[in-house]
Amino acid sequence: MNLTDRRLLREITVVIVVKLMLITTLWWAFFHDAGVAVDSASIAARIVAAPAEEPQSTSGESNAQ
Repeated sequence: MNLTDRRLLREITVVIVVKLMLITTLWWAFFHDAGVAVDSASIAARIVAAPAEEPQSTSGESNAQ
């Protein structure tokens, strides 16, 4: 590795470390106390529910060949 490669590697490493610190700080400030209550009955109802209908074409063209 030459001097330019080492400098680039160091700069990339610093940027990645700073980004990870920022993401961790944001998570800690806003999301660390957040919790999601999971009700097994409601999850089962969503899984068993009928699938949604396919959207209708609004372009006026038919798919017939």
